[in-house]
Amino acid sequence: MTPLQRLLRYFAPYRRTIIFGVSCVLMTNLIKLSSPFVLGNAIDDLNTDVTGEKFLRYGGLIIAIALGMGVFLFLQRRALINMSRHIEYDLRNDFYTHIQRLPLEFFQNNRTGDLMARATNDLGAVRMIVGPALMYSVNTIFATAILVPLMVKVNWRLTLLAFISMPLVAYATHFFGSRIHQRFEQVQDYFGTVSNRAQESLAGVRVIRAYTQERAEIESFKKINHEFVNRNISLIRLSSLFHPILQLFIGFGFVAVLWYGGGLVISEEITLGQFFEFNLYLGYLIWPMIALGWVINLFQRGMASMGRMHKILSIEPAIKDADELDEIIAIEGEIEFRNLTFTYEGASQSSLKDINLLIRAGQTVAFVGAVGSGKSTLMNLVPRLLDAEAGQVLIDGRIIREIPLRALRSSIGYVPQETFLFSDSIADNIAFGVEDASREEIEEAAEQAGIATDITEFPDGYETVLGERGITLSGGQKQRTAIARALIRRPKILILDDALSAVDTYTEEKILRHLRVQMQGRTSLIVSHRVSTVKDADLIVVLDDGWIAERGTHDELIARGGLYAELYEKQLLEEELAAS
Repeated sequence: MTPLQRLLRYFAPYRRTIIFGVSCVLMTNLIKLSSPFVLGNAIDDLNTDVTGEKFLRYGGLIIAIALGMGVFLFLQRRALINMSRHIEYDLRNDFYTHIQRLPLEFFQNNRTGDLMARATNDLGAVRMIVGPALMYSVNTIFATAILVPLMVKVNWRLTLLAFISMPLVAYATHFFGSRIHQRFEQVQDYFGTVSNRAQESLAGVRVIRAYTQERAEIESFKKINHEFVNRNISLIRLSSLFHPILQLFIGFGFVAVLWYGGGLVISEEITLGQFFEFNLYLGYLIWPMIALGWVINLFQRGMASMGRMHKILSIEPAIKDADELDEIIAIEGEIEFRNLTFTYEGASQSSLKDINLLIRAGQTVAFVGAVGSGKSTLMNLVPRLLDAEAGQVLIDGRIIREIPLRALRSSIGYVPQETFLFSDSIADNIAFGVEDASREEIEEAAEQAGIATDITEFPDGYETVLGERGITLSGGQKQRTAIARALIRRPKILILDDALSAVDTYTEEKILRHLRVQMQGRTSLIVSHRVSTVKDADLIVVLDDGWIAERGTHDELIARGGLYAELYEKQLLEEELAAS
């Protein structure tokens, strides 16, 4: 599918609106182009005899023409411009929905600012195609189709002379059109760079201030913004040449008509009224010709932007439901990794290697290991945020790809390493993903996560509105709020990926005390660097460079004297040093 074919699909639901709008454009032109005929006859009629009755008749006709033209002009704009806003709405929704379905790797390879630019600036350029560009294109077609026969009727030789400059107009349109498309695409690409830099600077404002880099960041942004301005100026220079050149070429025809037509009037081959009528026709033709140049400019800009959006919309979601999946009533929570090997796209080495592990429903399993050993990768495979090869991950004995994503993810409470909170109230952040959550359920989840006391100390309690990414909370408060968000779902599978790293030992023990109660009957996967967090798990799995190096209970692993025992002794020593 080409970008244009994709765009044309959005016109389908608005066929009736398009037909009505195009009909109004036709009526506008029919009424408007009757005025030269009326005025031409008026001049010839009044040239022989001037009476008040003739003035009233011709004046009334001109007023009626203006009123009729105004009505249909209003209706055509109302229909076609409104339709363009609806198509913009549909396209923006589809773009956002599609982005939501794309895998994590996509967001690692595409900048947030660039995606925002496509969803805003590019979409605005596309709307100009489906609204003003469509309306003026149809207007040019109808005006030309009606005007040419009327001009030929007056004098065919004069008509040929009027169109003598059309080959020059066509060449200029072709020459400038392709170059405008290319330069506008460059402008839009760089607008993504500007947007991304602004987004990163605002998101990292605390780091910038902590390192007193405000001036350096301002200067850096000025350079990027200056380059954006230069690219826009380059485009403007090209566009500003396009329209005057079109008017110049069209003007050649106008001058030729005045010269030759004047001679026809003198020789009495046409009347003065007919010559006036022809010049009005030619005047009415000039605007559609100029509008055609503007439309081509809009079309080139819009298609450049549609091409950028099309690149994203054409990406097939790597993680999606298989065809004809049966809905699953409930998930019990048994998880099996069978001969699992996982390699990130473009990576030279596998992150996980030959993992074989069966986790019974209701069992608590902890994962420890050095940074980069594959713990988070393994956790992301369970809710299919990453996708393993078919048959390597099973839930309740069923291949995970055979389970509908909605059924799978709604049964999982997931707290990732990087805690993300929305710019909303604390209550809404906790209830995120749970429809119609009651205040009692929200407060219960907060109590279980050990954040309830902190919330009651805020001025607005649970209605306290958080800043972007929860900037008003400390790291530990963010993590506990995220844990509450997972617990309120009452999931069959609970995943805590290093979710207690930002809390102190006392708070950790308090949270774990509540979590032990919540974990009963639930399959719980806990990733942590602290032995104190994982020592009570039913099974502890030690990962090393993507392999399962050890597995067993806390006591079994300590007795074995391997990697886990080394980690335990190291943390005991750190605690003793801290205490002394």
